Amino acid sequence: MKAVANILKFIFITILTICIIAIGCIKIVSSTILDQTYITQKLEETNFYAETYELVKSNFENYIYQSGLDEIVLEDICSEEKVKQDINIMLSNIYEGTNQKIETTEIADNLNANIDKLGIKTSKNEKAIQEFVKHICDSYTNTIIHTKYEDNINKVYVKITENLEKINKLILIVLIVDIIFIIAINNKKISKDIQHAGIALLASSMFELTACNIVKAKVNIAGIKIFNDTFSKAVVAIIQDIIGKIVSLGITTLIIAIILIIIYAIIEAFTQKKEDVETTDK
Repeated sequence: MKAVANILKFIFITILTICIIAIGCIKIVSSTILDQTYITQKLEETNFYAETYELVKSNFENYIYQSGLDEIVLEDICSEEKVKQDINIMLSNIYEGTNQKIETTEIADNLNANIDKLGIKTSKNEKAIQEFVKHICDSYTNTIIHTKYEDNINKVYVKITENLEKINKLILIVLIVDIIFIIAINNKKISKDIQHAGIALLASSMFELTACNIVKAKVNIAGIKIFNDTFSKAVVAIIQDIIGKIVSLGITTLIIAIILIIIYAIIEAFTQKKEDVETTDK
């Protein structure tokens, strides 16, 4: 009977450990990559908006060299504020499903105005200039990583958030039921409940810290390259921050686990001492 009880305890502690890990991971994911405010904050911190603006201007200049036109035609055709607004529009499309379009009319109008000031447009080169303006506008949307799939990404995002919410509720139910079973199998012995909670927290903290160490050892996070250096830098910062949050969670959980185990040891020592005194008195 004792062996069966020990097996059940092991199962319930394992379930408790899994629930603790799952709840922690869901909370971190929900408050980071699934949170638009977090993403915009990270883009600000990594200077993403300003660097993307510089990249936009650099790509414009590449087209100028190919076209043979004077660089002056690019003067003030786009602002850093517009870049920031358009990037935030894309984020809103992804996170909120706003389905707004990135307008390049302002860029085209400013570029055409600059070209008209130079008086270089003729009937012969008009078509070529129109193509040049179109390439500049396309270059802008490509550089800020605007995609027609933002609506599809939003649908996936909505499904993920909805499913995560359901999973989180299910885990909480399993957690409560599991705790009730642990209390029942321990026959309402509080010290054992504390011990098992400490063991579960200790196991979950070890898993979190070990997983982070393995990822950092096996994956060259700083060397991740996606789209361009500016975007890659933001992605790396987000990944490193998430890993940092998991490590912090693991350390916090470890401290709580140690405290609970110490409390259990103190209670057991006090109980044993009390029993020894009672035995001596008899």
